[in-house]
Amino acid sequence: MSEVAPIEARPRVQPVRPNPSLAGFAFLLLAATLALGLAVTFGFGHLAERSVLKFIAFRQNVTNDLLIEAARWVTWMGDAAQRSLVMVVFAVWLLWRKRPWAGLVMVIVPPLAGAGSSLMKEAFARTRPDVAPHLDVVSNLSFPSGHATNGMAVYLLAALLIAQTRRPLAAVIALVFAAAIGASRIVLGVHWPSDVLGGWLWGAGFALLGLWIVQTQEARSKGEAKSDPDVPTS
Repeated sequence: MSEVAPIEARPRVQPVRPNPSLAGFAFLLLAATLALGLAVTFGFGHLAERSVLKFIAFRQNVTNDLLIEAARWVTWMGDAAQRSLVMVVFAVWLLWRKRPWAGLVMVIVPPLAGAGSSLMKEAFARTRPDVAPHLDVVSNLSFPSGHATNGMAVYLLAALLIAQTRRPLAAVIALVFAAAIGASRIVLGVHWPSDVLGGWLWGAGFALLGLWIVQTQEARSKGEAKSDPDVPTS
């Protein structure tokens, strides 16, 4: 009489944990922004920045009018109204795709990045460039660039959360778009190059932190669903 092999208990499925280095890298970018802010406050690289800005800044009656208008249109895409609309549209899309954590992070993280940027402006109290006449209206301090911060936070975070099969491509497109917004602030003469670099670092740090939060919560929710026999799983 042949023996019947015992039926092995089905192992409990463990959710895939997000890479903790993602959060570490995000905090590294945020720390680098603060370090850069301290550096520019003490005048490191100021003469070099003046030379660069003097060379690349657009000027009325010198630079082609179409180039100036193009830069203004690009910077317009980083204004508060436009980026807020983009943020809400992406959040609604994520909620419609039944990803509540992603939708929630999409409307919370970019404003937090912007608030942090505003606090740093007051803390570092860096004045706007005086190298060339400003080609856009400004009313606050300089470091870091709010346009660069918010453009990076909104568009990079949206690309990272929405694109799942082609995330690298979406991230590259978002980076190019955010880079264009930041660069427009330099050529319009309203920001030092280091202001824009600081904004990119700060916004990217918050975008990566938002991605890590979403991955962590979605993995936890998926793990709880798989461990509950009453919850159907796909």
